[in-house]
Amino acid sequence: MIVNSRQQFIFLHIPKTGGRSIKRGLNRIPGNNKRWLADTNHETMAQFSANVKARLSLKDRFLWRNPKHYFSFAFVRNPWDRMSSLYRFLLEKRPKEETDTVSCFKDFLIQAQQGVTWIQELKSMKSQLDYFTMPGGRMKIGFLGHFEFLNDDVNSISKHIKCSISLGHENRSTNFSSDYQRYFDNEMIEIVASRFSEEIEPFGYTFERKQPSRRCSEHLDCYRETFRNSVIADSSQKNAA
Repeated sequence: MIVNSRQQFIFLHIPKTGGRSIKRGLNRIPGNNKRWLADTNHETMAQFSANVKARLSLKDRFLWRNPKHYFSFAFVRNPWDRMSSLYRFLLEKRPKEETDTVSCFKDFLIQAQQGVTWIQELKSMKSQLDYFTMPGGRMKIGFLGHFEFLNDDVNSISKHIKCSISLGHENRSTNFSSDYQRYFDNEMIEIVASRFSEEIEPFGYTFERKQPSRRCSEHLDCYRETFRNSVIADSSQKNAA
């Protein structure tokens, strides 16, 4: 997460959605408030909102700094592509005593489905929706972009915060490939589809096509229980217009 008190924005870092590159660009903008951050890179908006009050300094209180009113943004990614990227990353970065218990990508997904503890505890295995769902089930974020349209959506965010964000590419695994489909068989496709079903259809993701058939690329404000219908209905209205 990045919180900037001068420009009044919050970047919510959902794992494996290009967040390292975005954070590098945002860190060049003066005003980052590291005192408001947790030790983890991937604090959810609900966790941040619950804990930030205790992190405010006397100066923050004197200046009436209230992150509740800051512009927030995050990115989502095709879940099949995201899981493929996660597995390659784990092979390079995760302790071998854990990754040696996994024989291949398929075995990793099967173990995830079986509830193996160290895999279940990975922040990347959370639903992407968990990161911007507040207590009570309301999902609210100022701009939700797509990893697949990273440059376009970052340009839109730059205009909103009135600061240029330059992107590099950090944390890319050395055996990176954009052709994630070749790593899956039918069983693996279904495991990912089942685990992340809540986020797949509303954002227009399919296994066969990396880019979404519909774009959010704007604010999101709805309740999670009605999320699927509200996003699809809103997209249909835009297409009709």
